[in-house]
Amino acid sequence: MARNGAVKGRLIAAGTVSAILVLALWMTPMRQMSSAQDRPNSRPLMARGYTDAATGTVVIAGDPLGGQTVIDLRIKDGQMVKRDEVIAVLSNYPTADTLVRVAEANLEKLRHTRQSMLTGPRAMQIAIDEQSIQTTIDDRKLQELKRQRSGRPPEEKALEMSISDRGFESQKANLDLAKRTLATDLELNQIDIANAEAKVESAKADREAALVRSPVDGQVVEIYTRQGEMIPGHPGIAKIVDMRQMRVLAEVDELHLPRLVPGAPVEVTFRGSPQVYKGKVVRSPMTVTRVKRSKADLGEGSAHVVEAEIEFDDPSSIPQMLEREARVIFL
Repeated sequence: MARNGAVKGRLIAAGTVSAILVLALWMTPMRQMSSAQDRPNSRPLMARGYTDAATGTVVIAGDPLGGQTVIDLRIKDGQMVKRDEVIAVLSNYPTADTLVRVAEANLEKLRHTRQSMLTGPRAMQIAIDEQSIQTTIDDRKLQELKRQRSGRPPEEKALEMSISDRGFESQKANLDLAKRTLATDLELNQIDIANAEAKVESAKADREAALVRSPVDGQVVEIYTRQGEMIPGHPGIAKIVDMRQMRVLAEVDELHLPRLVPGAPVEVTFRGSPQVYKGKVVRSPMTVTRVKRSKADLGEGSAHVVEAEIEFDDPSSIPQMLEREARVIFL
């Protein structure tokens, strides 16, 4: 009886081992199939992200030489502005503008003086004197012919010629002096004009420092200093964002880093909208970040993630909103 029980036990054990082997052989291909399906490249990868425009964001502080107070704010929240558009006027502007007007008036006066030198009474007198010299030359030729035909004594003729020569030389000297004096005055006037032009440019630069301009085409997303307020050292007057530089920054587990290559296609959707936007990866992640994540019933765990930057194929079609939650599908 005991022998029959032992044989029966051995048969049951052998059957159990055989069943385990069959089950193992059956499950092996299933596990291989499941493993193949779970490979990173076997199906689309999904990740969460948010919109940002870091490369198109500027914070405008204003030039300290333009003044410490905003006396005229020409923007409002959400307004679209153009590059070089004046968005604010600082407290030094009234004084700087007056100095520009004074400098321009002085410059105009000097230019008018120069024009008068070139075309006014002095220039006309020099032209008359030049014509008089030519007349004197012709008259001397005529007198010389008369002296040659005259029967007067040679001494009288020589004296008359000497007097005529001295008068002619004096006339030429006066004309030459008038020309040189005018040329000197014109040179000094040109120096004065150059100095006045430099003063005008300097005054304009001071006035320009009091005009705060937008360095980009974009949207005013935040205003830090209102009209009549002093500009704080930080952050400044306003933040302007070029929405054409809108990107999506998506966090992806580092295991999928090989898929995040520049040019890889993606699809982006935003919370609350079924619209799908096409895009591509434009920047490969350079660093890995460790983040803590809560796990229900298991406490806290950590994960290593990378940040992928996504560019839209048609940026003009994207809702103009920063920090909007997005879902990214890496195809």
